[in-house]
Amino acid sequence: MGWQTSCGVDPGAISHSGGAYTFHQSYNHCSGGIFKQRSELSSGNISVKSRVSYAFDTTVSMKTSQSNDFILFQVHDGRNGCSPPMSLRWTGGNSLRFDSDYTRGKGMAGCVENRGLRGAGYHGPSLRRDGTPYHLRVTLAFDGQGGFDVSVQINGSGVLSGRYQPSNDPQFLTSKRFYMKHGVYSQKPFDYEMRSVGMQVLRVG
Repeated sequence: MGWQTSCGVDPGAISHSGGAYTFHQSYNHCSGGIFKQRSELSSGNISVKSRVSYAFDTTVSMKTSQSNDFILFQVHDGRNGCSPPMSLRWTGGNSLRFDSDYTRGKGMAGCVENRGLRGAGYHGPSLRRDGTPYHLRVTLAFDGQGGFDVSVQINGSGVLSGRYQPSNDPQFLTSKRFYMKHGVYSQKPFDYEMRSVGMQVLRVG
């Protein structure tokens, strides 16, 4: 998928060795938005017109004494300021939830929450922050018309699912491309070490 560091990071914030990526706190070097901390990888583009399914697969572990929310994985379209079509958030309550917005392209003032995806319920374990590894699999089925189904598994069990359906309202911008992001993205900086082992993207349809 042509993974690269997203917007650059502070020295030493992302390292790669023996099939494992290790993420640490970094200042957010991207523009726009209100999130101050970003240590992320981004993939190459996926055509909005492609009818294709992918599975993002990795084993993640988070080690921190703090309970900050952070974004673990995203399907982005390059917008500034609003939540992308889909973000997967590791919450302060140690569950997972989706973030999703529609955007009028006016920074934070142009955001409207996508209640359909945000309303999905989590049915999984309480996620520990003591370095416990979890097998994470996010399956994405793109429909070739700007929408996609998403399902999330932890250790082989389904825990969260939903669908991103683009709005028909012409006030909202239309996605021109999609790409994946993985790492730690948070509104407030906090000390952590996250490892992602065996990361791969598999074509499954």
